[in-house]
Amino acid sequence: GPKALTGTSTRGTGLPSVNAPFTIGGVINDGRAATPPSIVFGTSPYAADGGSGAQLTISNYWLYQFYGKDDDYNSWFPRINENSSLAPGVGYTMKGSSGDVPITNQQNYVFKGKPYNGDFTLELYKSHISPAGDVDRLIGNPYPSALDSRLFILDNLSTANGGTNTEGNIFNGALYFWDHFGYANSHNLGAYVGGYATRNLTTGVKAQATDARINNDNSWGDKTPGQYVPVNQAFFVSTALDGFEDINTNEIPSVSGGDIVFKNSQRAFQKESLPIGNSVFMKTEKAKEATIQNKESSKEETKPIIKLMFDSPTGYHRQIAVGAVENTSNNFDLGYDAPIADIGKEDMFWIIQGVKFVIQGVPNFDDNQEFPIGLKIAKAGLARIKIDVLENMDEDISVHIKDKLTGETHNISQKAFEINLEPGIYLERFALTFRMQKLVAEDVSTEVLIPTATQPIIERIHVFMNNPMKELQIKNNSTDEILNIALINSLGQIVKTWNSNFNIRIISLPVNIATGVYLVQINTKMGSEVQKVVVE
Repeated sequence: GPKALTGTSTRGTGLPSVNAPFTIGGVINDGRAATPPSIVFGTSPYAADGGSGAQLTISNYWLYQFYGKDDDYNSWFPRINENSSLAPGVGYTMKGSSGDVPITNQQNYVFKGKPYNGDFTLELYKSHISPAGDVDRLIGNPYPSALDSRLFILDNLSTANGGTNTEGNIFNGALYFWDHFGYANSHNLGAYVGGYATRNLTTGVKAQATDARINNDNSWGDKTPGQYVPVNQAFFVSTALDGFEDINTNEIPSVSGGDIVFKNSQRAFQKESLPIGNSVFMKTEKAKEATIQNKESSKEETKPIIKLMFDSPTGYHRQIAVGAVENTSNNFDLGYDAPIADIGKEDMFWIIQGVKFVIQGVPNFDDNQEFPIGLKIAKAGLARIKIDVLENMDEDISVHIKDKLTGETHNISQKAFEINLEPGIYLERFALTFRMQKLVAEDVSTEVLIPTATQPIIERIHVFMNNPMKELQIKNNSTDEILNIALINSLGQIVKTWNSNFNIRIISLPVNIATGVYLVQINTKMGSEVQKVVVE
């Protein structure tokens, strides 16, 4: 149950919590009227399926807690009802009250009562199960304001691992949010469509429908958990670090469990936003996928982030993320590397010290870095890896997939990597790598610059033959749209043409031709320019 924090152990108010347990029936009301009436709770699984009447009805058949063995569906226990006493911070499931209507329909609820305030704890004990072992618990934001996930995670990580908790590592440093994005009106588990979105100190990734127990229909969610957890949003925490059993324990931080710490100092004023932003409630109407970065992100969200999307031969999808974060390493870093919650029939994941992850934090992105990627393929066919999201990336860094079997490197900054694969699990073949493509000062004398009457030479288009990398590099600082590019030899013959993927600042084009002097013809909507380069 909850415990008050006292004395110097608190980092917020320093005052003990006086928060009392609550009941669902005692706090939730029908928000359709100016004076919100109470809600009727029925015992039948179908009590709320008949439509919305004068009084809202909720089926208490679907009210559950989760506190038990890691990744055990039977740990949805015990079933609770509207009169069950729940400690502050406890999460619970509840189905809707609007009857047989589209999932996009919204229901207005009003929560009445004394808002929670202060510092308190909630149990996450490995001894909760017998025999003792890794446990998961469904918890949530107990405050009437947003909860800063970064501060919440740090307050539950040990001081030895960069956190503030003197009692050890309480959970594995990741928050897992259920995102239900299916439209089937069914109480049958096999008809559910959804998955677990993940958030840690590095970033957040959206959910994929991969669980074999439900309708894993190859779809994915459209909401990514931000830094701030909205009011009433529930999420899972876990003590599990699966896969490290065979690794020297001195190299891996232990997650002991204990008292989950909630503090007033974790609270923040942050408006809820959809579908992008720092505070995203996971159970909202389906919205068009966001493709731009939220301009109101906090200063904490300025780290370079790459999110990759995997499209499998049979249509499964997975988003994974890597971020360049201070105080991290290329090995496992608790709180910055998030274990993957669910592996699908076909899937993609990072491999860190032989273990599968969905998010990883690393020191930097440079041309010496190589991050192994694992693929799981069930049916022979075309697999695709592409860039899904880039945040705060240096324009002079290009992103590549390295195939260690063929020795080839594919620039996914320009085009998705596609490959036909046979069924199997590929743990050592593929990796994410980088190339630094900045045109340095000593290259200026060999650059060819294309000027216009209205823009100075140095600010427009740079053309540079990077002979060590065998790449023709074109840096477009103008607003002109490049339509196509041709490489012409000294006899006036076109030896190479490129017709697409020009909507990026730095264009890197592979050139594997004989030594000599060549002309580069760049056709833009403003006209055509021809300049000279030397291939060595």
